[in-house]
Amino acid sequence: MKSKRHFAIGTILSVPLAAAVLIAAAPAHSAQSFQTDYRVSLFGLSIAKASFSTNVSDNGTYKVTGNLSSSGLASLFDDTNGKLDVTGQISKNGPVPSSYEVKYKHGNRDKITSIAFANGNVTNTTNVPPINKKKNWVELTPADLQSVADPISGVMVAASTPTQVCTQTLHIYDGQTRVDLKLSPSGGAQPFATKGFKGDAITCSAKFVPIAGYQSGRKAIEYLKNSSKISLTFASLGKSAIYSPVQAKIGTQVGTVTIYATRFEKTQ
Repeated sequence: MKSKRHFAIGTILSVPLAAAVLIAAAPAHSAQSFQTDYRVSLFGLSIAKASFSTNVSDNGTYKVTGNLSSSGLASLFDDTNGKLDVTGQISKNGPVPSSYEVKYKHGNRDKITSIAFANGNVTNTTNVPPINKKKNWVELTPADLQSVADPISGVMVAASTPTQVCTQTLHIYDGQTRVDLKLSPSGGAQPFATKGFKGDAITCSAKFVPIAGYQSGRKAIEYLKNSSKISLTFASLGKSAIYSPVQAKIGTQVGTVTIYATRFEKTQ
């Protein structure tokens, strides 16, 4: 039987919502490139790392490629490696995804999740192997897949001021589960510095609201829904008016998982 820690590490890395909650911001209508690197830790020990490259063309289309892997002691017990690709278009209201694909290897198991979007709505989802729907499964409805984004595009928040970031609700779909992250203010802007970035960041509290595509009554979901303390800290590169997380803290049954940007940098 898997330990709770084994389950938590596997969930953080294999579920894109928890593992890939971060990306570089990118202004529309300007060809630019960004690099962002993240460290995931539990009890102060590194358990995962992630790296994302973002390219934005002159017409506002964007492409994100990413790598995710377990690290430190976690790799001895829960060896996971994944690759991620996202495409979309940056509009005046923020990023609108076109495609999302994540491939990862967890131990001896391989998994692929692909999502196709049109005008902010999901048009097709493919999971290999298929989702294992257990007892008390909450089925997705067509309405659940309207006006949503993948876990990468979904956390790039359009706002004219930092304080507007924390007034929004993020509608996210990872190929299996549809959730809302309801943001609320948690203090004003504070200085934040990491490789490639020094400036103000805004921290929001986040309420995890499962919508569909999950097993009702599952302890991990119930904890995130009813007991978890979640915070997301957002920053914007340049004058983009697109804010992305540079830090996240997620309370789990085994402790608080921290995701921290070790690099948040414009490269071109």
